[in-house]
Amino acid sequence: MKFLLVVFFLIDGQWVQGEASKGWGPLPYESEAACLISKARADEIHANLIRVDPRALEKRFECTIDQNEAND
Repeated sequence: MKFLLVVFFLIDGQWVQGEASKGWGPLPYESEAACLISKARADEIHANLIRVDPRALEKRFECTIDQNEAND
């Protein structure tokens, strides 16, 4: 089963999924473990960014099952 690392942005109080056309599409991973490792790294990088620039856009990251893979 494949997993996707998905980024969401907090815009006007709502979480909005990143758009692939703008370079923020989901990233595929072969396993949940690999996805969770990348999620932890993304969380850490974002936390560091917020410390440096508290006005940076708020982001959250999630690992989800690749629905295209699940339907094959």
